[in-house]
Amino acid sequence: MTGSLDGRTAIVTGGGRGIGAAVARELTRRGARVTVFARTQSELDQVVKSGGAALAIAGDVSVEADLIRLRASHERVLGPCDVLVHSAGILERGRVDALDPAAWRRVLEVNLTGAFLATRAVLPGMRARRRGRIVAVASISAHLGTAEAAAYNASKWGMLGFAKSLAEELRGSGVQVMTVSPGTVDTKMAAQSPFSPDMAPDDVARVVGWLAAEAPDAMNGSDVGVFG
Repeated sequence: MTGSLDGRTAIVTGGGRGIGAAVARELTRRGARVTVFARTQSELDQVVKSGGAALAIAGDVSVEADLIRLRASHERVLGPCDVLVHSAGILERGRVDALDPAAWRRVLEVNLTGAFLATRAVLPGMRARRRGRIVAVASISAHLGTAEAAAYNASKWGMLGFAKSLAEELRGSGVQVMTVSPGTVDTKMAAQSPFSPDMAPDDVARVVGWLAAEAPDAMNGSDVGVFG
């Protein structure tokens, strides 16, 4: 792939706001036709209205049927998916001995299982065309422990393991998998944490855009840290 994504299409989960919306804008700027996917239709519509994406599809990343519908709608309107960006994520804070097990499962379902299901939806087409990029937004939390954020951190550590394993499965296929691990980003999610933001969503989006369009194939399986 070159620096331009002209003629390519992309799907961004969690694309209604924050990092996901910024990634959609960056991929669109690079020439891609982008579908944004998240639970809130009004936020998605605003991204499209502002020129940051071409198509808005609402649904739940943890529901396989919604992701199959997403792929079908994307292909019908924009064509086969060349780039998939996993940006959907939620945070539930609480000490391990006080955290509701339902909250634990919800974080893992959205942050980790959602990436698995979204990948399964588009991967057969990428394999068949022998072309594609899958970029997952992990976190600095995939590299350390944080009090009262065990579910979120576990999901992000899991994302790294998932992405690296998938990258090995795809070696030589023409499809590359990479992750980005930002520090604290100025988003609504960060406002739930005790940490001050180090960067804006656009800072992360530029790294994702580079991985989607310019990074050499040899970076398959790499994690790019965006923190000091």
